[in-house]
Amino acid sequence: MKKLITVLLSFGAFMSTVYAQTSQGSLMFGGGIGYTSQRQETSGEDRKYSQVEFSPSVGYFVIDNLSVGLDLSLSSSKTDDGFGGDDKVKTFLAGPFVRYYKFTSNDKFAFFGQAGFQFGTTKTEPDGANETKSGTFNFYISPGFSYFFNEHWAMDLQLQGIEYTSYDPNKDAKNDKRSTFTFGVNSLNPTLAVRFFLGSN
Repeated sequence: MKKLITVLLSFGAFMSTVYAQTSQGSLMFGGGIGYTSQRQETSGEDRKYSQVEFSPSVGYFVIDNLSVGLDLSLSSSKTDDGFGGDDKVKTFLAGPFVRYYKFTSNDKFAFFGQAGFQFGTTKTEPDGANETKSGTFNFYISPGFSYFFNEHWAMDLQLQGIEYTSYDPNKDAKNDKRSTFTFGVNSLNPTLAVRFFLGSN
């Protein structure tokens, strides 16, 4: 009987170590930094496009395997028309999310489901024209899975899933809002991300 209790306690300690990264009170950090540069030469024009994007994310595990958090997205882009003029676009998005992990028999793999929404604004500064501001609201439900390298680091493969977006191209104009609903295999749009976990102990 004592041996059985010892084995069960040892197994329990092992499992708590394996899943410590998603235990109650733990923190989850993620996000990415991206840079895009394009150049196009047509009909004597030399057009250049560049964009910088920063998308941090932080979550807190309110109970084991269930986290709530905040996503941010900041981007800035510039298009040079090749004649000394350029268009600038700056975007800011923010919103909460909820994520739940379900581990498989292999403790390094876990499926997850995430739901959340984002809202924000985009400021466009065309060369030689008036500045315009647009608004965006986005709601999504997305599945995915994670591979845990160790108790602190994991890599996500997240799918787009279901998404609803409402877009107002010009806040100063009336009745020009647009909305889209996306669902289906062709719209999964997988993305990769790296996350860091900080345990509560």
